[in-house]
Amino acid sequence: MRVFNFDPLDLVRYHGQALLWDRAVRGALSVAGPTVLGVALGNPELGLIATLSALWASMNDLGGELHDRLINMATSGDAIIIGGVLAFIAGGSYGGQLGVLFLCAIVIGWVHNTSRGLENAARCMGFSFVIAASLDLTSWQLILPVIGGGAWAMLIAWGDNRLRRQYAVETGASVRTGLHHIRGEHASDWRFGLRYAIAAALGLSLAIHFGATHAAWVTITTLAVMRPNDSESVQLVLQRAFGTLIGVGLALAIVSLSHNPWHLTFAAIALAFLISPGMMWQRWSGFAAITAMALVLLDMALLTEGGDRPLLSERIYDTALGGAVALVTTWVIFPSRWRRKT
Repeated sequence: MRVFNFDPLDLVRYHGQALLWDRAVRGALSVAGPTVLGVALGNPELGLIATLSALWASMNDLGGELHDRLINMATSGDAIIIGGVLAFIAGGSYGGQLGVLFLCAIVIGWVHNTSRGLENAARCMGFSFVIAASLDLTSWQLILPVIGGGAWAMLIAWGDNRLRRQYAVETGASVRTGLHHIRGEHASDWRFGLRYAIAAALGLSLAIHFGATHAAWVTITTLAVMRPNDSESVQLVLQRAFGTLIGVGLALAIVSLSHNPWHLTFAAIALAFLISPGMMWQRWSGFAAITAMALVLLDMALLTEGGDRPLLSERIYDTALGGAVALVTTWVIFPSRWRRKT
C-alpha cells in the first residue's frame, strides 16, 4: 500500500547500502572534541555552539580530494557565521527576522540543484540564522567557538586524509562544482525557491503565534524536509516525524538516568557515531540520533537551569507543526503535479 506515492514499509526496509562507519568515527570525533572541552572548562553552552558547528562542517565532508573536502567544510563554517551576522542585523524585530528568513530561504531554494556541498552550506546558513535569531545568540564572542568547531572538524578530515588518502565522492558534490554551475549552466528553480521561502516564513510565524517554546525547532524542521519533488518531501516529513519521536524517547531515557555532564557527554558522542550509518540505513534512524544528541547537548547546556527535560515532549509538537507546514506548502504552492502539466 502506498500513501502519496510512498510505501510505509520503506521506514524499516534495508536497501543494502554501505553504512559508512568511517564517517561515523569522524562524526563522533567532531562532536567529542568541543563537547569535552566545554565540560572541562565549565562552559557547556559554548561547547554546544562549537559542537554544532563541528557537526555541520563534518556532515558537509562529502569526499574527493582533500582541498574539496576542506573547502566544503569551510564553506559550511562561513555559512554559519553569515547566518549569525544576519540574525544580528535583523535584531529582535519580528518583521526584520521574517524578511531576512525569507531572503535566506530564497537563496537556499535557488542553489538546491547546483551541488550537494553548496546546498548543505546554504541550509547551514538558514539553520544558523533561525537558531541565533530565535534564541538571541547574536554576541560577537560566539564567533570564536563557531570557528573553533569548524577548524576542529577540518583537522579531523585532514588527519583522515593522511591516514587513508582515498575517499569516494558522489559526482558533482563539491562547493566548487556548485559555483561552476551557478556561473555556467545552472537552471535556477525560482518556483521552489519561492515556495521554500514562504514555508520558512509561515513556519516561523505559526511557531510564534502558537507559542512554541523554541520557534527555531519548527522552522528548522520545515527547512530540513522540503524538497522540489512532492513525494520526496512527504517521505522526509514521515521519516523526520518518526525519527523525532524515537529521538525524544532516547533523550528522555538518557537524561532520566543521569544529569552528570560527563555521562551526557559520552552519550552525545555515541549518538553522533550513529548519525551517518543511520542516515544510510533509514533516514528516520539518522534523524533519531541527531534529535537525541541535540537534546542531550541542550540539556547539558541548561543544567544550571534544571536541564531541558520538561521541554522534551514539546519537540514532538514542534516537529509535527514544521512538517505540516512543509506538506501544505509543497502541495499547495507550485506543486510538481502542476509543472508536469505545463
